[in-house]
Amino acid sequence: MNGCLFFEIFTVAITMVAVVLVLAYRRLKRKYLRLEQQLLLSQLNPHFVFNSLTAIQSYVFRNEAHLASKYLASFAKLTRLILENSRSELCSIENEVATLEHYLELQSLRFSNRFDYSIYVDEKIDADSTLIPPMLTQPFIENAIEHGFNGIEDRGRLTISYLYLDKHHVEIEVKDNGVGIKRSEQANPASGKDHLSLATEITRERLKNIRHYKRLNIILTLVDTGSIDPKQHGTLVKFKISI
Repeated sequence: MNGCLFFEIFTVAITMVAVVLVLAYRRLKRKYLRLEQQLLLSQLNPHFVFNSLTAIQSYVFRNEAHLASKYLASFAKLTRLILENSRSELCSIENEVATLEHYLELQSLRFSNRFDYSIYVDEKIDADSTLIPPMLTQPFIENAIEHGFNGIEDRGRLTISYLYLDKHHVEIEVKDNGVGIKRSEQANPASGKDHLSLATEITRERLKNIRHYKRLNIILTLVDTGSIDPKQHGTLVKFKISI
């Protein structure tokens, strides 16, 4: 009798310990993902921050108070949105689009409007309730603006599209008319690493951790548009996301 009672108590104790360990492990997974995401989001290029503030300052010196106020407000909103996003593992597409609009507005200011940009959201997508990891596209957008448009004769063009695939998947596309993957690699033969490769490497590592800890499947694809049509040049980046 005592043996059976001891066995029951032992079984209950082991079960409780197992439950506690599982819950602790899940909390640690979530904490790890949040910390990693905060680190990634905090790595917004310091040159971008400095140059944006310098550009705003130039409007102040030229007594263009309206433009200075406009871009300073955009910078403040971008900073607030990035801080908000860094506290969450996922954000709405609506929130992400707002963040990118402020980011692109400031980048356009920095580079004296040398490129055009547009953001398209498929009407089939509920942008307010569809959640995605924040700032996934930012490294590729930054790469296109700061490096991809160098060396092209025509005006830079950047298109970010949020496309509905089916009720379980959306796709984000970032398309530019920059130098493209092949020319970018040829420009850095010694190092073997170009800016696009570094952006891809960082993003793949992030996706690997999201897949492992969040169980969220995201497929990243890069296409050199010149390899499809020799008359074109640029890069197409695709994120297929399970929702």
